Amino acid sequence: MLIKLMKITKHDLLLSVISGVLFPVAFVIPYAGILSWVLLIPFFLAIENKSPWNAFRLGVLTGTIANAIGMYWLVGTLSRFGGFPYIVSFIFQLAISIYSGLLFAIFAYIATKLGLFKRQGLLSALLIASVWTSVEYLFPFLFPYGITNSQSDYLPLIQIFDLFGMYSLSFLIIFVSVTLMRVLQRLSGHSPAPTLEIIASLALLLIVIIYGYWRIDVETKRITEAPKIKVGIVQANFDMTEKMQKNEKTLTERHRVMSHVFNSPDLIIWPETAIQAWFPVSQDFLINDGELVIPETKESYFLVGGLSYRINVDEPDPATLLDENIDKFNTAFLTDSKGRILGRYNKIKLLLFGEYLPFTSYIPILKSMSPASGDFTPGSELEILEIPEKDIKIAPLICYEDIIPSFSRKFVHKGANLLVNITNDAWFGKSFEPYQHLSFSIPRTVETRRFLARATNTGISAVIDSVGRVKAKTGVFEQTTLEEEIAIIDVEKTLYTKIGDIFPLGCLAFWVGFALVTKLRGKKELSR
Repeated sequence: MLIKLMKITKHDLLLSVISGVLFPVAFVIPYAGILSWVLLIPFFLAIENKSPWNAFRLGVLTGTIANAIGMYWLVGTLSRFGGFPYIVSFIFQLAISIYSGLLFAIFAYIATKLGLFKRQGLLSALLIASVWTSVEYLFPFLFPYGITNSQSDYLPLIQIFDLFGMYSLSFLIIFVSVTLMRVLQRLSGHSPAPTLEIIASLALLLIVIIYGYWRIDVETKRITEAPKIKVGIVQANFDMTEKMQKNEKTLTERHRVMSHVFNSPDLIIWPETAIQAWFPVSQDFLINDGELVIPETKESYFLVGGLSYRINVDEPDPATLLDENIDKFNTAFLTDSKGRILGRYNKIKLLLFGEYLPFTSYIPILKSMSPASGDFTPGSELEILEIPEKDIKIAPLICYEDIIPSFSRKFVHKGANLLVNITNDAWFGKSFEPYQHLSFSIPRTVETRRFLARATNTGISAVIDSVGRVKAKTGVFEQTTLEEEIAIIDVEKTLYTKIGDIFPLGCLAFWVGFALVTKLRGKKELSR
């Protein structure tokens, strides 16, 4: 009988598919994040009586479907960005989806290996939530896609991020899901009443919501009292064919002209690679072909995305200089109103298939398959870009660095009081990706209690306050500007900024400790 229970049935496959389909829905429809609190229940029901390896297989199925649908835009992106044929792009997208889906599989294997779904009571529910939270935190995503990212619309819930980070809400979502699953099982007469789980779920939710409303009120007052600056954001809206052509002057000129519409903001922001010219790292002014790149203004500072390079050999000979002798950087430049470079930051987290192509030294044919892939060098350190006269300390986040919690946290820990993301989402075409990117960036403001200004080439450009509210935003694929007031919050750092991701590491210690104790007890029983 036990063997039959462990077999994968059509019913199990259907349950796994349901969770896989619902998972991305929670991310792409406004306020559909409420689904995240129940969508994994079918998956849990499918794996609860399975062997670890069968649970692993069901996890691969669920995770692959969830990521294939949620990141469908990768097919077009790999073709446009990497230059791959569509069939190759589809294969890569499927491979990435399977890889990302291993999060579900690893969770399922560990949870069933420890027999957590077969156990009843509060402890097993806490352990299941701990396994998911630690695996989600430790899993090396290519594109971070945690379940908590679906909760950005629910401001009272996400305020807890300033204490324990976004993974604390992952824990609560999974814990509530397990509780609801057991309630359903009780209603069908298959298990005892999960009384303690219900009480704990309601208590935790109540604490989180009460804290959220209180924190929103406190932070709103802080924003009112904080010093303000005015920021202007340029969204020039160049599609990728224009960006890839050799028309650097056209691109720069449009950004220059659009910058004149602002009413003397303190800071004007251009998006990632707004300037297509290459500047040596030793250059002190943002000048190209003898001409100042930015428009001269009386008071405004500029943060612009561009390209820079460094020759990594001594006494180079131009006639024999090889491409590998040049380090190429995706750079954010901070300049004054006269174009003098005050600081620069080189992007650290490079984009796979776009800015670098792995394994090309071992498999040279990959480069010929993807001629559009770059060969950029990652930056080496987090550089705060500072404007002392205005007490502005900018954390420059390039491309998707704004969806990685550790980047913003480390910047703010070093003293940053303003988050700025410059990105170019044109690569993803007319898809849900720009909306997902904006949503995934919101938690950074709550975790650090700092404003975030986003300047994107094709949208969505936005200003998000330290509560996670989107104060202003643009549309997608429109040529426009955005001017908004930003509070410079430079108060004591949040608990999360100080301690980092202690919470998911605590979850890891919790279930690993349980596993070790259980194993030791088992050995003692056998030795008696």
